[in-house]
Amino acid sequence: MKIENFYATVNGISLSCQQIIPEDVQPDAPTILMLHEALGTIRMWRDFPAKLATTTRHPVVVYERRGHGKSDPHAVGDIPRAIDFHNTESDVYLHGLITELGLAKPILFGHSDGATIALKYAARFPDNVTAVISEAAHVFVEDVTVTGITEAAKIYAQTDWKTKLQRHHFAQTDDVFRAWVDTWRQPDFRDWNMVDELANITCPLLVIQGDDDQFGSDEQVYTICAHTGGPVTKMLIKDCGHIPHFDQPDQVIKASLKHLGLAECVDG
Repeated sequence: MKIENFYATVNGISLSCQQIIPEDVQPDAPTILMLHEALGTIRMWRDFPAKLATTTRHPVVVYERRGHGKSDPHAVGDIPRAIDFHNTESDVYLHGLITELGLAKPILFGHSDGATIALKYAARFPDNVTAVISEAAHVFVEDVTVTGITEAAKIYAQTDWKTKLQRHHFAQTDDVFRAWVDTWRQPDFRDWNMVDELANITCPLLVIQGDDDQFGSDEQVYTICAHTGGPVTKMLIKDCGHIPHFDQPDQVIKASLKHLGLAECVDG
């Protein structure tokens, strides 16, 4: 397996990236591009991207969004984020990264905010995506989401969570956290949703969520499945919280293989 860390410049911003190429990579296999959660980094995926690359035999690229990890920081005044920040992440940074890296119709694998951005991109650039795998996406704001974020803010203030996050975000740690909690708790953000865009998604879509997700309900899954414009498969995982690829990684990988037409890899 070949692992390469590098930087890509998109719209003048340096984004930290990692590419994983399995030893027996499939010729001409589309790249799986992974999009992290609101507090995520490359390292916080742990070994899941490598497992995904090995089992699918596809190249995998993971990147850190602006303001995260080793990528360039947010601009002064950008926190809280704008109500439509998912649009910027999709149209400017994700599209720019795909263009910069020359990725032909990648497979998007997103978690939480990263899954929402993946859905946005598939809706806005439907011809540019082979498939989407969505974990714990939000397409509208729920009370449970805001409650979970408010509780997270209390934990951050009262525990050593910041110290743990500093291993991943370094000097940007407070800004990363504020960009999440301050943005989602804006009164105007309660009206945000992207339901009307889902009909533009035409690629195959796998929608995954845990049955014990503290940041979203099953209604997110049902809404996505009811409104998307292409083939869609839902997967509600028992005994699973907000991070399915940690709580039930084998189930997520098996479902991903089936979704990508690689189910024979499970038996082989």
